[in-house]
Amino acid sequence: MNRQQRQEEKARLLRQIEQQSIDVIYERRVWLEKTAPYDGDWLRIIAWRRYWLLASGAAVLYGVRHPNRLIRCARRGIGLLATLKLLRKTLLPR
Repeated sequence: MNRQQRQEEKARLLRQIEQQSIDVIYERRVWLEKTAPYDGDWLRIIAWRRYWLLASGAAVLYGVRHPNRLIRCARRGIGLLATLKLLRKTLLPR
């Protein structure tokens, strides 16, 4: 391979690297836009982490002493969440 061929190959490879870099930047932007709602929800959950840990510990202690009450409350809570989700889907269509 002579010198000019190597320079041409090098220039071609550099253009290819530059194009790949542009593609990666674009795909990163698309990925961040698509995952932004989930990131916001995750940050809210993490912000309340301390309280979730305290509440789960209290629930475990209460569940050990009153297992039937805890099960009943859990079922009611799940039912309430399902009702709220149904109402939200029905009344607030996207």
